[in-house]
Amino acid sequence: MSGLDTSERTRLAVVADLLIPRSDGMPSGSDADAHGEYIDRVFGVRPDLIEAVRTGLTEIVDPVPATFAELQERGLPGLRSLADAVTAAYFLNPEVAALVGYRKRSVIPIRFDGDLESLVAPVTQRGAIYRPTPSPHATAPTP
Repeated sequence: MSGLDTSERTRLAVVADLLIPRSDGMPSGSDADAHGEYIDRVFGVRPDLIEAVRTGLTEIVDPVPATFAELQERGLPGLRSLADAVTAAYFLNPEVAALVGYRKRSVIPIRFDGDLESLVAPVTQRGAIYRPTPSPHATAPTP
């Protein structure tokens, strides 16, 4: 589904580490598999990012910068999309999510107060009523 070949994934792992280096107990981008399973999940939701990531990777010509600052100095147009996709992939990793205290999302049912039904009953019984909005091009009736 991802459309990235092995060489693109290898290059993405290097770039992911530039974008998200290992520090303070947090894994790097490649340690978190941002170039593998999790980038595939990102592409599953945002298939439009596949070509953006591929373009961003081709813009990074050798030698690959040693730091993010060097990468940013190159002023690559595709860097933003590439960084967005890698960051999303990084935070999809359950280990990373746990390390930053991100808990699984869950559905919270909406419960209305018991008196809400009686409050809206007159409106519901009346049914839909409205006045047509006049067109801005309509002419005013003549007296």
